Amino acid sequence: MPTKSDTIVSPKEPRYDFFFYGTLCVPAVLVRVLGHKCDDLTFQDALLPNYTRHCVKDESYPAIIDRENTNTLASRGDILTSEEVNVRGTLVKGLTYADVNALDIYEGIEYTREKVVIQALTAPSSIPSLSKAISDPTSRVALDNLEAEKTVNKIRPGAGTQSTFGIAKEKFLDAISGSDKEDGEDSPKEVEGAVDVGITEAWTYIWSDSLDRLEPSIWSFESYMKAKESAWKDLPEDYFSEVERQRALKEEPGASGEGVSSAVGSFDPHADGEESKIIGRTAKGYPDFGREMRKHWGFNKDYVNLNHGSYGSPPKVVIEKMRTLSDQIEQNPDLFMRRSWLPKLNKVRQEVSEMIGARLEEVVMVPNTTHGVNTILANLEWAEGDIILIYSTTYGAVGQMVKCVCDRNPQIRLEVINDIFPCTHQEILDKTNQVLGKYNQIARPNYTGQSKATGISANERVRAVIVDAIASNPGVVYPWEEIVRTCKKYGAMSIVDAAHAIGQVEVDLKKADCDFWVSNCHKWLHSHRGGAVLYVPIRNQYMMRSTFPTSAGYESSRYPTEGMSRPWSFVEQFQWTGTTDWTPLMSITDALEFRRSIGGEKRIMQYCHTLAIQGGKRLRKRWGTEIMENSKGELTAAMVNVQLPHVPDPKDLEDQFKQLRYMEDKCFANNTFAAAFRHGGKWWARFSAQVWNDLGDFDYAADVLEKICLEVKQGKYLDKPLDSDIVEEESRELPAEAS
Repeated sequence: MPTKSDTIVSPKEPRYDFFFYGTLCVPAVLVRVLGHKCDDLTFQDALLPNYTRHCVKDESYPAIIDRENTNTLASRGDILTSEEVNVRGTLVKGLTYADVNALDIYEGIEYTREKVVIQALTAPSSIPSLSKAISDPTSRVALDNLEAEKTVNKIRPGAGTQSTFGIAKEKFLDAISGSDKEDGEDSPKEVEGAVDVGITEAWTYIWSDSLDRLEPSIWSFESYMKAKESAWKDLPEDYFSEVERQRALKEEPGASGEGVSSAVGSFDPHADGEESKIIGRTAKGYPDFGREMRKHWGFNKDYVNLNHGSYGSPPKVVIEKMRTLSDQIEQNPDLFMRRSWLPKLNKVRQEVSEMIGARLEEVVMVPNTTHGVNTILANLEWAEGDIILIYSTTYGAVGQMVKCVCDRNPQIRLEVINDIFPCTHQEILDKTNQVLGKYNQIARPNYTGQSKATGISANERVRAVIVDAIASNPGVVYPWEEIVRTCKKYGAMSIVDAAHAIGQVEVDLKKADCDFWVSNCHKWLHSHRGGAVLYVPIRNQYMMRSTFPTSAGYESSRYPTEGMSRPWSFVEQFQWTGTTDWTPLMSITDALEFRRSIGGEKRIMQYCHTLAIQGGKRLRKRWGTEIMENSKGELTAAMVNVQLPHVPDPKDLEDQFKQLRYMEDKCFANNTFAAAFRHGGKWWARFSAQVWNDLGDFDYAADVLEKICLEVKQGKYLDKPLDSDIVEEESRELPAEAS
């Protein structure tokens, strides 16, 4: 959960505190994982209350679980239990976002990163001045769980008299630093108070895989450290291979330091896409990525699909399971609609919430992202002088939606930030800061955690900011997490249109802490269209008074349902909004199962991302144009935007639609598709990289599109009149800038 100080955003890079309980307790191992000297970090002996450490079966590494799971595991074996349990480890403060990313890669998918309450036992020390107990954890004084808990209780301020507190604290600090203390020395001096020695919060990695994979017996800190003492000095290379490979990828020219790691910045303009730099094509025990994966999809023969981003493409197994479920429903519709649907829906919510780092009660399912954003905007109560801020690349339907809200509420208005790509994330942030700073005062900390916009003048203020996680056209990554923090700084609500996010990039909503977030599962997660996840943190759920349409789950305080005592519930009102076909939403579970069967999220994302990078390079070299990317490589995830060659500027919007219609028709005729669009006075094409693609697909698209562009240049697109339905179709795809 965010602390009060999170409300005002510091211009400095944010820092993070972590609790380590395994090999990362050893500073030398942490140095290698993070890839730097760790000079700016501090280290403390610490305890994590109410958790236990266990050995992962057939492995040499540990896992920790909370007390509830400890009790479950204890019932499967004869283990020593106690009333209080604790995990001993090391508290490390001052890690950067890049460090966190390296740790996530190192720990892998078996663990979930969570924020927990930690008891720091010693004052912080840095690398140059580490005590032996920190640099060599085997030298720490052993404390069993009960003794540790008793000591911690004595150390906590307010436990007993002041004299008892002081004596217990000094005695404990003597014990844990005794290995460094010569006989006759004075006892340690007073440490730096309750901030450094006492209760604090930190992130740690909790076991999230099956409990069946853990040994029931508790693995004490002393036993673990003794078992690993020789191993950590010579750990197997595969402990570090993945994190070091990712670090090497990010060191390419043009690579970004945060979020997605790209390599398409402004370096050698003649560089070709390199097969060797595509990560994840092969993985032991899983199918190879590339054209062989096409057998899992129902594409037409030889169809080269480079536009997965628009509508998604579910694999055949997902479609088959969806149809099987549909047949089962028709065998007894009443049984399914009255009994069976809800457990299946809750399973989908559970899996998706875990994937995006949200609590189950903060996640509901909606038909699509546009529907979700509409639900948010329709529920908010707008006051005179409110401003809704969007960007010029905001999806067309969302831009029109905001205009509709403003039309219905004449006392509020719309403002648009104009972004022309390629630009840097910092330029986008600067423009956002400029507009918010123009209208809003810097927000004061609010104990409720709720954003509250206060205008510099009493007449108007920016109430909400709608930002893409990844824009549609152009298909570029936005610095949405930084924009969320900027919104907090100025008290504006953050509404994240993450239609392209889930399945394309990793998402951690606990870290981002946005006000609202919506993402399509049918685009990049391989479920059937349509189905989307709507995230509303608990602090904001009171504002979402009704679904769209209003469901039977709505409860009125003014006209309560007679004969029932049913409190209003955010989740329950989203469960049933009317009779619908549940099978697309239920297919999300099957899509996630399929993704696990081909190697999991990280492998899929790495392959698609690096293929997009190298495919973009291949096209740029073939056409002699440019990639929509900046020198930091911040804009590319699994969609790469490349300028089209030869196409002349259209005379007007109708001429633009004619050119676009010709390009699309010719793509259909040549059994391929990539989304073409105008941006910044140029024609571009957006290429979506997926597990069934390889560089050969980019080569084919390069030949087809270059020929089409030459025909447009020759005026062949003028031969066919433009139908009115084509104009309507193409206008739907325009971003807010041209809506």
